Amino acid sequence: MTDGDRIAATKTAFELLDVVYESGGASAAELMDATGLSRGGVYKHLRTLVEVGALANRDGVYELGPTVAEYGVAASASHAVLDQTDAVDRLARSIDAPANLWVSDGEECHCRYTANADRAASPRAVGDSERLVESPPGKVMLARLPTRRRTELVGTHNETLLSQLETARERQFLEERLLSAPDWVSIAAPVLAPGDDAPAAIETVVPSERADRIDVTTIGESLVETAAEMQ
Repeated sequence: MTDGDRIAATKTAFELLDVVYESGGASAAELMDATGLSRGGVYKHLRTLVEVGALANRDGVYELGPTVAEYGVAASASHAVLDQTDAVDRLARSIDAPANLWVSDGEECHCRYTANADRAASPRAVGDSERLVESPPGKVMLARLPTRRRTELVGTHNETLLSQLETARERQFLEERLLSAPDWVSIAAPVLAPGDDAPAAIETVVPSERADRIDVTTIGESLVETAAEMQ
């Protein structure tokens, strides 16, 4: 699968899950109408989503499956923040760097929007997916999870990660070099939902040589302010 195919598949999966969540269940025909996909295209994605437990087929009506029992919060937050992408655009302009919007989905997070990415050959793109425990945006979302859920995902023995999550919660943002692009540094902050969970996060990425010259705390505070606007 090419990068383009992977990005398209991720977008389609989110579209289908959003429709099912908003309607409380939907038939294949209703999903075809809502997404504009062909019958074959809808069924191809539905089979995959059912196989991984994201959806369940109840007599022809597709409902959210067991692996996305917490998806309701993430779906609502996804719509809320995607309606406020102008805030991400303003952030990117104010800090003169790419800015990205991520949402949580179980044990992973996905990049749903980018701004200013073309100016700096950003390593981020819409459709990117990362494990929460390996991703700066994922980690700031993890830091806001209830203790029980966070322990399920992180465990109790990874002292380095647990310390990092505690620091991210205290500072309200996280600075970390990207595993996938070591020459880039990510600065991420959580977008909070009611209940103090963070099913979304905003992020900026800058080349490491620039990160050595800028005031990371000031950039982090800008992200925190923007995230507060998007709550």
